[in-house]
Amino acid sequence: MSVRTTVKIFRFLTIVAFALMINLPAQSISKETVVIGKSGYPVPRFVSLAKETVNVRTGPDRQYPIKWVFKRKGLPVKIIAEYGEWRKFIDSEGASGWIWGSLVSSRRTALVLDRNLALYESADKESDVTVVAEGGVIGRLLECRKQWCKIDIQGFKGWALRTSLWGTLEGEELD
Repeated sequence: MSVRTTVKIFRFLTIVAFALMINLPAQSISKETVVIGKSGYPVPRFVSLAKETVNVRTGPDRQYPIKWVFKRKGLPVKIIAEYGEWRKFIDSEGASGWIWGSLVSSRRTALVLDRNLALYESADKESDVTVVAEGGVIGRLLECRKQWCKIDIQGFKGWALRTSLWGTLEGEELD
């Protein structure tokens, strides 16, 4: 058995063990239908762009033309398919394309969708507002519970409603 096959099996077993540990079947980590991709990671899943410049192609190979170029490291995208080392994604505006797998990171980020988003001290609209974030700002996802997510935007931390952010699967819990 090759090292690559062993790593893939280990990744799959890690996901299954995690699902069993929290008492869920392996495919119900979120409310969306989740399958294990050839990479050993769940599909769909959110990732972020690992580089400042990322070419988006029409298909899963360098022979396919470039549709556009992302110029925003950390931008969250939703992986919806895998083909070898290529990842098909959807962005916050619904556009899709293919990117090379090494150009994405497992670091979880969220894009603020609302024009001005209040971040709260706790997961409660009655708590104090810690900061107001402008639409389009990217923050690091720290935690998600039910309809709330805690994010860190350049050192300013707070809770926001999940529906005001792009970067999490419906029902996904993060800690």
